[in-house]
Amino acid sequence: MEPVWAVITSYRPDSGLLSAIESIRHQVTGVIVVDDGSEPAATPVLEAARATGAMVLVSEINRGIGNALNRGISAAIDAGAAGIVTLDQDSRVPHGFVDALTSAHRRACSTGVTPGPVVPEYFSQVRQAYAHDSHGNLLARDVIQSGMLLDSETVKSLGPMDEDLFIDLVDIEFELRSLDARRPAVAAPGARLEHSLGQRFRRRGPRLPGVPRVMMLSSPFRYYYRARNRVLVDSRYLRTHTRRLIRHSLRDYAYFLIVLTLARPRRSMWRLLSAGFRDGVRGSGGKMPQPLERVAATIRWAADPLPRPR
Repeated sequence: MEPVWAVITSYRPDSGLLSAIESIRHQVTGVIVVDDGSEPAATPVLEAARATGAMVLVSEINRGIGNALNRGISAAIDAGAAGIVTLDQDSRVPHGFVDALTSAHRRACSTGVTPGPVVPEYFSQVRQAYAHDSHGNLLARDVIQSGMLLDSETVKSLGPMDEDLFIDLVDIEFELRSLDARRPAVAAPGARLEHSLGQRFRRRGPRLPGVPRVMMLSSPFRYYYRARNRVLVDSRYLRTHTRRLIRHSLRDYAYFLIVLTLARPRRSMWRLLSAGFRDGVRGSGGKMPQPLERVAATIRWAADPLPRPR
């Protein structure tokens, strides 16, 4: 697993990108930043990233997280990387993080297990590990791509991230594909990657049974991709991961109902969700149609944003 390179994806980055680079550059051989079609206003930050010694790749248009990851991973492998750690622009890597991931990978291999993605046990407050296998390896589930270690042989064997998904469930699809290839996701015991999982909102109005008062909400456009990609992923993997995907789908559909009640105007959110389901059934991927982007831009939340934790 030597050498290891870092791939950081960015979109409309601020100075936080430089902090992400600084947090990992001494733990890896090289850093690659892939900017996914930011406007010219991002140029000063990207030039500052280059000044740190990072390789910076820029897409002229927004092509989605799958494409950005694939560009960065491919460039890292071309540079000689045996392992690649993927990160978001707002990730901050603690000291010893990469060593923890590579140690978990090395231990799995020593027990005869060929791992797929290797992730920290904790992503913010979310525990990605769920069990130990018969060899004592800590197994992971529902992995998140930021903080993920991939070895180059896994990438060559499984193929690239699914660019048709564009955003949302790209990491889950890769994990399921890895499992079907008998390459389980492995967690590094005790490792943690702090990360903001989105904006917290406090719901207005009376208490409702089963509906939390405080919840995470994403940018409205994300719900088109979430609905569409849920259908696409289920259609591919429901036969081999039936219980898991039924559970995930029911959870998502319940969440979509809550999102629908909080969106204003609701008919616009319904249009996004229904278009996502319809395109998923049709097998359509890629970037959402521009008319739907304009619809998403009109949606606001009937909820009050809460301060982000410091």
